[in-house]
Formats: sequence, structure tokens, C-alpha cells
Amino acid sequence: CQVEVKEGAESVLLPFRTTPELPGDAEVKWDSEGREVHVYKKGSDQLKEQDQVYRNRTKMNEDLKNGHLSLVLIRPTERDTGKYRCDVYSENIRRRKTFQLKVKAATVPVQNQPEDIRTRSSSTDPTPLMADHQV
Repeated sequence: CQVEVKEGAESVLLPFRTTPELPGDAEVKWDSEGREVHVYKKGSDQLKEQDQVYRNRTKMNEDLKNGHLSLVLIRPTERDTGKYRCDVYSENIRRRKTFQLKVKAATVPVQNQPEDIRTRSSSTDPTPLMADHQV
């Protein structure tokens, strides 16, 4: 699954819906390129396991009953571009979904700058000439 968003967006959703009626002991682990993005186990988020890059920037839909486990990444930047994987597992269940997230650089429009008078060419130089004087 490929997801694209422009840098500067408020957030991006990585949609994941799996088997309904997941057991209460199911663990959900989102990671990217070897870094923990979001971990949910034992009925709550495990933020101590989260990589520093994602601190205070993720929210996961924790609806185990309906199998909704989507991840919201807040304020995505170009460095968030990459492969994301969600693993869901418990004693009897193993599910995995992989995403390719592309965060496009924000384009800044170039505005016309006023001409700098110091760059203009002129036939007369307003700087006075210094004469050699002996005292």
C-alpha cells in the first residue's frame, strides 16, 4: 500500500483494518526502517518503546473489537518517507501489512525581489575621489 502526502500537512493516515474480534492480549507494533513507531500491548500504548523521532507524533486507532488499527502520523516531514510495517500478533493470530510512505517536499513559491540599487550599473560613481595631501 502506498500513501503520499505533502510536507506541511497536519497529519497522514496509514489505514489498517484486520480481522475483527482480536483478542485482548493482541500486540500491535508499527515500525519503520528498524525504528519503533508505535507499540500497543496489554491494553495500552507503550510509549517508552517508541523511537525519539516519533515521540508525541503518533496516534493509533485501538479498536481491537472491529480490527481498526490505523496509525496517524502527525506533522509528517520528508525524513518520514520510507517503509512502514504493522505487525499484529497474539497466541493464535499473526497479521502484517506494509506501507510505503512518501512525504513530498513543500514547494515554496519564488517571489519577485525588489532590485537592489547597489547592483545597478551607473556611469557616474558618487564616491568622492581622495587626493593625496601632505601635512
